[in-house]
Amino acid sequence: MILLTGASGYIGSAVYARLKRQGIPTLTAGRRSCDRFLDLNHCDGLSELFFDITVVIHCGGIAHNKGNASSYRVANVEACEVLAAAAETAGVKQFIFLSSLNVVPADKSDPGTPALDLPKPRSLYAQSKWRAEIQLSKVLRTSQCQLVILRPALVYDQALTANLAALKKWQGRLRVSLPATGQRSLVARPDLVALIVSLLRGEGADDAGSNYTSCDQVLAVTDGQCYSAFRIARALAVTAPFKLPAPLWRAILVCLAKLPLPQTQALAASIGGHYWCGETAQPFDGAKWSLEHLLSVTKSESTT
Repeated sequence: MILLTGASGYIGSAVYARLKRQGIPTLTAGRRSCDRFLDLNHCDGLSELFFDITVVIHCGGIAHNKGNASSYRVANVEACEVLAAAAETAGVKQFIFLSSLNVVPADKSDPGTPALDLPKPRSLYAQSKWRAEIQLSKVLRTSQCQLVILRPALVYDQALTANLAALKKWQGRLRVSLPATGQRSLVARPDLVALIVSLLRGEGADDAGSNYTSCDQVLAVTDGQCYSAFRIARALAVTAPFKLPAPLWRAILVCLAKLPLPQTQALAASIGGHYWCGETAQPFDGAKWSLEHLLSVTKSESTT
């Protein structure tokens, strides 16, 4: 039996839908409308949480730009450590953890480098994922429970979220193109979900992930392409946008980054920032989607 946390979130909801569609027995854990109760802010009394559970998919936690240092520490780091220890005690065979590619510096050659060998990231969110990876590795290092750490790049789908949703909304109002600046990796939600399901141990999943189940893994997951701000904006645009001069854009981004609004600062950093980007971190069989491709197809095609 699989236990899935964060089943109401952007990634967790898609994972849950895929597991149900494939008939893989799954229980959800959370505070509301879930099979088993779990509060990541108060992780105690977990003895019954993992009863009859063989695999944990931990998608729960506080998302990017939605917490402060304290909340990230409690929900994303401390709760993760407690869950892993309780899962090991209960005899869980596999613990799949959704981290973030933001823990990897832009100039790192290997995006699968263990967290202990990476410098502390700048953002509070990335720091929480980095610390959680370190703690999980310590807890499960000598365990019979296999640890799989997934580091997805910025996740997209036809239903957008986070900075991509904000960018599309903002662009729809201003009708201007973004500059050909910055670079980052992305990954389609259907590709990420397919990879997660393929990694499951003995729960009715396909054999596509068999190469990944022999030992603990740290896997960076992208669609194998690099995206500039211009390319992302062009894919999101509803109509042909007006093009601003690059110097003006640079001035706008500097101003946005200085505003005392975390979401605005994050959007400015996302537009002009340089993140890890390469062609070596793709899903198990190569990515099916690119941002332009996925946004151009019908919803029924994207779920097949």
